[in-house]
Amino acid sequence: MSNSNSDFDINILDNALTLPNIPVTFPLPTDKETYVPFDGNPKLLSNTFSLISNFFNIFTNVEFDEIYRSNEFKYSINKYSPEFNAKFQSYMNDKLENLDEKLNQLVHQVVDQELNLKLISAKDFNKRFTQVKLFMIKYYKQENRKNMPTFKSHNFVRMCYITVMTLFKKMFPQGIYCKNSDFQELFAKYLKNPHSIIFLPNHQSHIDYIIIHLLAVRFQFSTPAVIAGENLNVAIFGQILKNLGAIYIPRSFNNELYTEHNLNNAIEFLLLNNIHFEVFIEGTRSRDGKLLLPKYGILKTLANLYMKQHYIDKNESFDVYYQPMNITYERIYETDGYLKELIGDDKKQESFINILSNGVSNLVGAKHKSNEVTLDSKGFINNYDKQLSGKIFLKLGEAFTMKEFIENDNDKEITADTIDFNEAVNLKKLGFKILHEINRISYLPKISLIGFSLQIYYYFYKSRVIEIKELLPTFKLVIETFYHESNTATNETILKLMMSLNDQELISMIKTEIVKFFKFVKVNPTTNQIKIENPVELIYYKNLSIHTVIQRCMVSFVLMMLKSNCNYNIINKLIYILTGFMKNEFLFDYNYNPRDELSFILNDMVEKNLIKLNGSEYEIVDSHQIKMFSNLVKPFLESYIHLISNIFGIISSKQLDYKKLYAKHKNDVNFEVDEIKYPSTKEFLKFIIFSLKNDSFSLTSREALNKQYLLSDLYYLNNLKLIKIFKNKSKTTAFVKVMNQRDLNIVLQFLKDIIAGIAVSDVVKLNYIIDIIDKGAGIEGEVLGLSQGPIFKFRSLNL
Repeated sequence: MSNSNSDFDINILDNALTLPNIPVTFPLPTDKETYVPFDGNPKLLSNTFSLISNFFNIFTNVEFDEIYRSNEFKYSINKYSPEFNAKFQSYMNDKLENLDEKLNQLVHQVVDQELNLKLISAKDFNKRFTQVKLFMIKYYKQENRKNMPTFKSHNFVRMCYITVMTLFKKMFPQGIYCKNSDFQELFAKYLKNPHSIIFLPNHQSHIDYIIIHLLAVRFQFSTPAVIAGENLNVAIFGQILKNLGAIYIPRSFNNELYTEHNLNNAIEFLLLNNIHFEVFIEGTRSRDGKLLLPKYGILKTLANLYMKQHYIDKNESFDVYYQPMNITYERIYETDGYLKELIGDDKKQESFINILSNGVSNLVGAKHKSNEVTLDSKGFINNYDKQLSGKIFLKLGEAFTMKEFIENDNDKEITADTIDFNEAVNLKKLGFKILHEINRISYLPKISLIGFSLQIYYYFYKSRVIEIKELLPTFKLVIETFYHESNTATNETILKLMMSLNDQELISMIKTEIVKFFKFVKVNPTTNQIKIENPVELIYYKNLSIHTVIQRCMVSFVLMMLKSNCNYNIINKLIYILTGFMKNEFLFDYNYNPRDELSFILNDMVEKNLIKLNGSEYEIVDSHQIKMFSNLVKPFLESYIHLISNIFGIISSKQLDYKKLYAKHKNDVNFEVDEIKYPSTKEFLKFIIFSLKNDSFSLTSREALNKQYLLSDLYYLNNLKLIKIFKNKSKTTAFVKVMNQRDLNIVLQFLKDIIAGIAVSDVVKLNYIIDIIDKGAGIEGEVLGLSQGPIFKFRSLNL
């Protein structure tokens, strides 16, 4: 059964070098030399004789001159030109030297402080102002040369395209799929009203930004600029990425007074020239398959620039397109490294060097022996030494402009006199709108449904060795459940086809998929058994799809825990509490899907005869199915139990040595009390994982002991003010401090009770827990319906 259908009709690796421009049914206009309304658009260089072009045309089948031929100048500004780069540099220098009042204000504040400290006299003020400003100008010119893009040339783009396409055909032999009409519709919208397109994909791999550049080249879009972490600005490859549009930024501005403003100037220039952008609003790669909560820095920049252009500079034509995009991997390229991180190992610094070196290995045939079958001593297929890969699927969501978002979100007129840059745009609503759309269009590959089913079965029966025929009822239940919850025709088509398969066909599919994508979940082809050697490998595949049913899982968990006294009011209070504890894991806020409302879920469960309503109380009819889905909630709550249970112990143990260590270090000018009195977040999470992972604990706890869940818990407890996460003076290390031990213990006991299945229906106790939650974040409306709250502003913990 093929994954490809009408929603994935293009493999961008096919004919990538011989036919680089993907044929489209929507005819791109050709009657003009250029279709962009930019004065001074640098002229497209004529295709004069070129040794490199001549070489490819004579000695290979690569259509070198056709690659990226019309993407710029004809359909966009020609940024890969000396004229554009000179214009960009001149703009940034002019901002620094003459035009940016922000820089003058900051220099004035610095010199004024020197005056107040009597470091200079009043008569030296102007001289010192000039000195400091010249220093700032020189410093930021150097930073801009290091971090800002230098769009090299069209031939450079072509050479990079040929190199990457050649590598990717080896690295991803099964293909990278998208829908042709998605990009045609976006191009038509862009040509009708040209603005910068902000590509907003989910972020799971370093491969993400490479893929989007390849899509741009093939569909004749101009390549986007990319907001990239400064950790990627490494020797040789850092410059290559800059030449392709990378803008390097620090993970945190650490109160640097002008760095952020300097970045905003660069982004404003690029947007005014309608250059596309590629932005990952999750801020970092998700290691476990779920979307991370949005980070608001770049969204704030885009919103403020829009407001400035419209209401200060009176540029009413200025706008940007927000284009949510979902990228789904059948197996993440960095999976092996992620698994180690989730179980507590230090993060290995990923870079393009790692990726391309692995790509070269694939190119020459090393490590890519996925067709060879080896068996272990028990007859299970062994994939330990194989380089596994799969298909990659891309889907575009509904694009919208900043103007459309603001007009739909504001019921009062905004003017230059009334504008408040901090309140004009609801950044949280904007971020959640983008991520909800990414979730809505997410594709469910077969392996994610198999992984989801294995996880459910594993938790329910507590069995590491599974007969495939015994798994089938669970697998069929999962397929049917996701079919009813599906939001896209793509998923409905695949799920409906899977529902039509007989048992033997399903068994064959399960065996094939596991062998293709798992290393620590094995199949015995003779006995038709599955062996789960390490359940951590299942997390990613389960989490690819759990967002679709998480509200139903929570309702199932509450029903199983209450057993009796299941009236709507108590259920709703408990769901409210669970939503709070899991809101850093899932996108509960601004969820407008009516199927996720509590009343709908309960009524649906009654219709399916899973529960029944006796008077004002609900009773469980099918405890088997209810329990299966309720178990999926446990790891997220158990991670809190592990975290809170250990937080007191590790802090107390450090306090025992406090006086002795302080006496030893008190004369050390670099000594900070925090480094002795409180544990760092990094050492704390390591302590929890390594102190428990070899102990005897429940199967679900093995998933609960992953660093991403524990880190989300730390953030949430910090938001509730039960603990405090703070940094040392040099802002190099984050520490954890208990702020409210009494309430933290109450939360711990509550979580232990509900995990143990002890019914907590006392209204006073529930209201107290709700009180604790409401101190950190208010949620309005029915819990599973419309909900809002303040923007969470968490700093990087440098883990």
